[in-house]
Order: sequence, then structure tokens, then C-alpha cells
Amino acid sequence: MGGATKRHKMIFHVLCALGAFLWLLFVAKEVHMKLIAASIILGLLSLSTPSQEDGKLVYADFEKMENGRPISTNGGMVQIYTANESTPVTFKGLANASPAAPELIVLKDAPQNHLASFEYSLVGPNQWANVTLEIQGRPTKDGKPVADDVTGYKQLALQLYATGVDSLRVEFISHGQGINLTAGFPQLPIRLKQGLNTYVIPLKGLQQPSWVQERVDSKEVLKKLTAISISAYCDQCTPKHGMVLVDNVVFQK
Repeated sequence: MGGATKRHKMIFHVLCALGAFLWLLFVAKEVHMKLIAASIILGLLSLSTPSQEDGKLVYADFEKMENGRPISTNGGMVQIYTANESTPVTFKGLANASPAAPELIVLKDAPQNHLASFEYSLVGPNQWANVTLEIQGRPTKDGKPVADDVTGYKQLALQLYATGVDSLRVEFISHGQGINLTAGFPQLPIRLKQGLNTYVIPLKGLQQPSWVQERVDSKEVLKKLTAISISAYCDQCTPKHGMVLVDNVVFQK
């Protein structure tokens, strides 16, 4: 959903680059000219797959995989985890993945586009519980999270679909960057409409939960962002079962 245009542009750039490559090889008579031609084409190809274009930062579109599991646009881990107060909750994602990961699916009307999906089961008695899809922006370096500065963007757009819950929580996370929090980062609950829809989150509207004692400036988190999470959750839980689909997580100016 929305990924087709991006792929069409990428294919166009690659075809143009290959055409230029063949022409340069045809006219280049000397070995050193062919080497120059090859270096030019490598440069063109490096420009054909940007994650940041047209004032947007594509954080994740689930079109990349590594070691049999989805990764974010810039290669960060995508994983599923749970949190609960007492009674365990369960979920189902990609089979045999460790750590747990979402399964990629396609829809009938857009078979070329992939969405991240997982099933969940929230049960009581729990004061609170959640099943969370976490998207890390970049691979870790020397075992530490790597941050993105997204303060230049005004909003986050993403496509969501869910059954079993009325809302999903989107949280903006910064680990290993000097921000003294392990949970309760700036976030926003999204009230869901029927079907798969695009939702836009104004970044200036992010807030920490009221129970968090350690208060942080949302701008500091956005300046040192290491992950975004999307959670199916409950408070004073009664049984909830369903599935979640996520696609095209994009920062916009």
C-alpha cells in the first residue's frame, strides 16, 4: 500500500542506470574509460534505493528481509515481545523466529506489497498487558542501539488494521542514548476505524503516560530515536483476541 510507486521509481532509476552503463561501455575504447563508466553507474545505482526522499523518511515498509525475517528500511531488527502484570499473554507471528518476529503477508488487491502481521491473545486477570511490534531504525553497532534524529519531521504516517481492540498504541523509543527510561516513552493511542487505513500522528502531540515519574522532553527522544513500537494492549484486562497488520511507517515533513 503506497509501496508500488516507490518500487516503480526504483525500477525506472535502475533501468536508466543500466542503459547508461551499456552506452558507456559501447563508446569506451580504453580500459580506464570502462572503469570510469563502471564507477559512474555504481554511483547511479546507489541513488536508486533511498530510504529518504521527497521530504519523507521511510522507517519501515516491510519489503526487506535478512536471515529469513523482516527488517526496517535501514536494516534494524523488527521483533515482537509481550509485557503483562501477572497472567501470561500469547501471540503468533513468523514461525520459528528467535527473537519473535511478525509474519509478512500480502493482500489480494496488492499482491506485490508486504505487510507485517501478528495475532495476539490478551487475557485477565491483568491490570495491564500488551503484545508489541517493535521496529528498530538501524542495526546495533558494537551491541548498542543506533539512533536517528527525526526532529526535522512533523508527523508519522502509518497504515494499520486490527481486530479485537478499539485502539493501538504507538510509542517512540530511545535506548542507549542517555535518556533515563526503560518504559513509558512518549506515545499516542490511535483510535481505529474499520479496515486498513492510514493514520497520521502529529509528533508535537506525543505524551508520556501519567504513571511515569521520570519525565522527558519528546524532542530529546525524537532526536535520539532508536525504535518505534505498535502495541495491542488492555487495561483492567478482559479477554481480547485478534490480529494486527502494519505497513508503510513513514516520517513526513
